[in-house]
Amino acid sequence: MKTITEPARQLPVVAEADVIVAGGGPGGLPAAIAAARQGARVLLIERYGFLGGLATAGLVAPILGHTASRSAEPVVEGLLRELTERMHALDGAPSWREACQEWGIRFDAEAFKRVADQMTQEAGVHLLLHTLVTDVLVEGGRIAGLIIESKSGRQGGAGKVVIDATGDADVAFRAGAKTKQGRDFDGRVQSMGSFIHIGGISPLTKQQLSDAGERVRQAITQGRLHFYHPGFAGRNTPHADLFSPNMTRWAGDPTNVRDLTQAELDVRRDVWDLITFLREEAPGFEHSYVRLTSPQVGPRESRQVMGDCVLTGKDVQQGRKFGDAVARGSWWIDIHCPLGQTHPVHLCVIECPRKEKCPFWSAEHGTSMISKEDLYPPDADWYDIPYRCLTPKGVDNLLVSGRCISATHEAMAGARVMGTCMAIGQAAGTAAALSVRENVAPRNVDVEALRRMLRADGALV
Repeated sequence: MKTITEPARQLPVVAEADVIVAGGGPGGLPAAIAAARQGARVLLIERYGFLGGLATAGLVAPILGHTASRSAEPVVEGLLRELTERMHALDGAPSWREACQEWGIRFDAEAFKRVADQMTQEAGVHLLLHTLVTDVLVEGGRIAGLIIESKSGRQGGAGKVVIDATGDADVAFRAGAKTKQGRDFDGRVQSMGSFIHIGGISPLTKQQLSDAGERVRQAITQGRLHFYHPGFAGRNTPHADLFSPNMTRWAGDPTNVRDLTQAELDVRRDVWDLITFLREEAPGFEHSYVRLTSPQVGPRESRQVMGDCVLTGKDVQQGRKFGDAVARGSWWIDIHCPLGQTHPVHLCVIECPRKEKCPFWSAEHGTSMISKEDLYPPDADWYDIPYRCLTPKGVDNLLVSGRCISATHEAMAGARVMGTCMAIGQAAGTAAALSVRENVAPRNVDVEALRRMLRADGALV
């Protein structure tokens, strides 16, 4: 391969902080707010011009994992509850009480952006938007600095503690921390996907919706449309004048730019195929249109750090509790086929060439899938997220937050949802501030003191 030599140069350090958070999504936003509220000087670096990560850049909604398994009992509060209530004040989400009666918190991405702006600025977080972390400098097992790129050029940032909330463990990986990716037997990760907003939908009768849904289902079965279910009429936001379905699926590696590029192209093609189909073949949808596609395709899984503890699928299924718990999860082992199959789960598994390795496959029953019930935590229960899942091996002043924590492929399929990520983020930010205050490595903080601080700030641990 042809190479280019980059000359050495001195980079200006444009920001120094106690805590640097890379990524402003569900794992990074609460981390930055929590650390700043504990008195730390915080720098939050975000590649987009707005905060929220997949909640805004991916249009992912609703927020899942806020209540116990198949229950209305909240397992995440703290900053998630505050965010919800503040979005509710903007008519962008239900009240917290109403939200706990639903399987997910439906919200308006624009309200999320606005509230995220308010909460970070009120806390005193220093923001660098339109900025990407491109490399990491490590000295003596510690991160000595981050290399960042923006319209201002190539610059540096220095912090006492760094929180990797990139979702893809970009900072940890570049710092040399040990990571793994995907299923143990082939390294494949869950399929990516994008939410879409469909307009021009009213007025419609129930019969028109039912007929259109059946037509879409048949088209998927016939291979004319490429989606993993026909629920195009999903309403995952509070808006009554649009559909916001989660239907797309694309298999690939979110850490490979060629895969990401092809995913964007193919998913947008699939979305327009759906709109063309509805206009031409579904009575009542002649004026439907693509109101919005997400600014980026949504990865569900990529790198996981190898931490001092590894959360497992059994931990999820059994609702396991840990002495160093700093967050709670309740979502099930929700794996989107890493091969990109768009059949219903039972057909996907039967036809999969690697079905014996799939958690949905039942060897006992031959062609029968394991019951979905077996992939949930016990009813009205949750599993704990241990603090040790946030402390990667090999780098002393680094914490991870969000979906790149230390977990197996199966466990991560549950812990990846936004409600759980926000609880993890609040814990990571609080721990980072405590680490700076006590002048100890993050893995050496007093976990009981950390848990007390989290409870005092409204978190459920």
